[in-house]
Amino acid sequence: MQFNLPTTKEQMYTTLNDLFYYYRIRRDSFEEIGLQPLNLTRLEYTPETDLEIMNRARSLVTAGQKREIEEYKMKLNSRIEEIDAQLTLIEQNALLEIETVKALYSESVEKVEKQAIKAGLINSNIVIDKTAKLEDSKNSKIAKITQTKNQKIAELTAEKEAILAQLAQSGTYMQQVHEYEISKKVAELCVERDTLNREVFIYNNGLDEKEQRYKNTIKQTQASLLIRYLDVSAGEFTKDQLVDMGYYEDVIRCVCGYYDTLKPSVAYRDILDEVKLAIYLDDYYESIIYLYKSDAGM
Repeated sequence: MQFNLPTTKEQMYTTLNDLFYYYRIRRDSFEEIGLQPLNLTRLEYTPETDLEIMNRARSLVTAGQKREIEEYKMKLNSRIEEIDAQLTLIEQNALLEIETVKALYSESVEKVEKQAIKAGLINSNIVIDKTAKLEDSKNSKIAKITQTKNQKIAELTAEKEAILAQLAQSGTYMQQVHEYEISKKVAELCVERDTLNREVFIYNNGLDEKEQRYKNTIKQTQASLLIRYLDVSAGEFTKDQLVDMGYYEDVIRCVCGYYDTLKPSVAYRDILDEVKLAIYLDDYYESIIYLYKSDAGM
């Protein structure tokens, strides 16, 4: 039978069908099942770049940065106002205590003098000693009040100076806080991106596998139906008759005509997948596999 050597797989199978029916059956050709594509919708997802994640994290964190800085300054200033009020109160309380001590001292001295006058001892050493002791007691109490006041003032003043230093560095401090928060947010967004990217990949890969299984099922069904058709239709000629008629020579020429256009290694792997070639080649299918395997040096 005269035919043009095929240059595509579709042309090869068309020619093989023609040869099969020309030599063996000469009936209407077998029509394969039409492959209906699956309508599967894949997920579209473009992962954010590291720079985009950094910018988004900074935007999320710094949205309330100004408000947080103001709240932080207000908190520090509020404590400074409390300290100033405490300092004023300490001064006032200390003055009040000192005035109270002085008043009690004056009353005690006045009482001692009155008793001395009644006893006629106003200029005696006894009165002088008592007055001196009262003076010492007054001075001691005033010194203790002053010491306690100064200690409290020193503690509050030190705290106030520390807060003023914090207030002066509040911008830098809050910036450090926000940089830490930004780094945490970046890590969270990266995990979110990678998780979503992995889930999309797994989902779409599952669709690919489903489509491939569907195609394999159709392919196997077509091959099965063709074999069943040939079992019913074939039988007109024996193998020796087909050899004498030139059927296998033409079939091999057709198959090699296509696969010779490919690299031997590519042709070998493809022939292994095209098991339905055995329908046309019969026992020569294994010979063709060995031919291209040898050419590929495998």
